[in-house]
Amino acid sequence: MFDLSNARFAFLDIETTGLSPWFGDRICQMAVVVTEGRRVKSTVDLLLNPGRSLSPAAFHVNGLHESKLSAAPLFEDVAGQLEALLNDAVIVCHNAKFDLQFLDNEYRKLNRTVEYPNLIDTLLLARDNFDLESYSLQFLADAFHVPSSLQESRALADALTVKNLFFAMMDALKPNGRPLDDYIGIYNSPAWPEEGVYLPTELSEAINSGRRLFIKYMDKDGGISERWISPTEVMGLSDYIYLKAFCHTRNAERTFRLDRIIEVAVEVKKE
Repeated sequence: MFDLSNARFAFLDIETTGLSPWFGDRICQMAVVVTEGRRVKSTVDLLLNPGRSLSPAAFHVNGLHESKLSAAPLFEDVAGQLEALLNDAVIVCHNAKFDLQFLDNEYRKLNRTVEYPNLIDTLLLARDNFDLESYSLQFLADAFHVPSSLQESRALADALTVKNLFFAMMDALKPNGRPLDDYIGIYNSPAWPEEGVYLPTELSEAINSGRRLFIKYMDKDGGISERWISPTEVMGLSDYIYLKAFCHTRNAERTFRLDRIIEVAVEVKKE
């Protein structure tokens, strides 16, 4: 059995060029915070050369510049370092299937598959045990009074936030008397398309909220438009993932490439 006070944890966050490895998106940054219980033992923050450009949405989120990424090592150059960090650890991340599908993809390119026998997803942990309005990382951090990490690196800031959030949630769950092992699952390599489309938490929650969305959308020529839409369906087409929606601004159905939605906000209903 694992003991929360001295188990080896690896808190992981990944930044990517877009939303789906199945359409060629790659990892461009990884951060891992390794702890023994609550004690931080090591912190690693790695930029990676993804071999492709960032989507508009990804650049809006992580702010990484092509010049820095093109000079960074390839995933294959750091795969051994990453394995040393993750091996024999309880891996903890937020929205695990989204992040780990990218790791899986990188290892497949090296003719390998991955399985993580000890995994905790703070998204599922929160959904299963707490009734909240949202389960985005920032909302949960605020709900559990976890301070934001002041890091220039988005990946490292999020990995540290996941660490603090995880221990805050475990403290809240302590009265249940359940052992740490009860919260641990296994990650296996996913299959496409049977496993469906995994999206970042905020975007998934917005699309499935049942409310109108305000979006800023960048077209293929770089022009930005603002629209009110009502989502109807997420579709994987031949070239990428699209959102089908009724556009209230144009008063017609439209489809939007998800990696070109650079900002999204859910309409607030009046009381």
